Amino acid sequence: MEQISVEADVARGTLYNHFPTKEAVLAYWMHGQLAEALGPLLADGLAGQSFVAQLARLLEASAAWWEAHRDFAAPYVRHRFQEVRDGAGDAPTSDMILAYQHLIEAAQASGALSTGVPSARLAEYLHFLYLCALMRWLADPRKRLADEFAFAIDFFLQGAAARS
Repeated sequence: MEQISVEADVARGTLYNHFPTKEAVLAYWMHGQLAEALGPLLADGLAGQSFVAQLARLLEASAAWWEAHRDFAAPYVRHRFQEVRDGAGDAPTSDMILAYQHLIEAAQASGALSTGVPSARLAEYLHFLYLCALMRWLADPRKRLADEFAFAIDFFLQGAAARS
């Protein structure tokens, strides 16, 4: 934290007022970087595609981003789980959940996904699968994150697909 305060040219106490740990600084930075990388894709880069194509494209871009930032992934995930343990888990855990919910709502409206489960809950389930894929990738450096995300999509669709 001392190095961060020096580089940022702020008092250490001021830094601690906003970020209790260096991992909190890392999480803040990573959220900004991920939003910058995926924001344009979410804004208009997915229009006109099927739900599956939209989700696959979003997760492929996310996988590429994580692959480029692998060194920060484990400390970030540990920090996020610590937040949940410490009771800070009531806030939305990720902007990705909101993106998923938007995609799911459109897919439900078109009949591509079942409406039997609210979109917010499906978005949370999808995010849990995202986190599982991320954890599997972190646990085994031989795995490709894009492959893990593709499996998560398939698994999600088996449970959320509209039934005829």
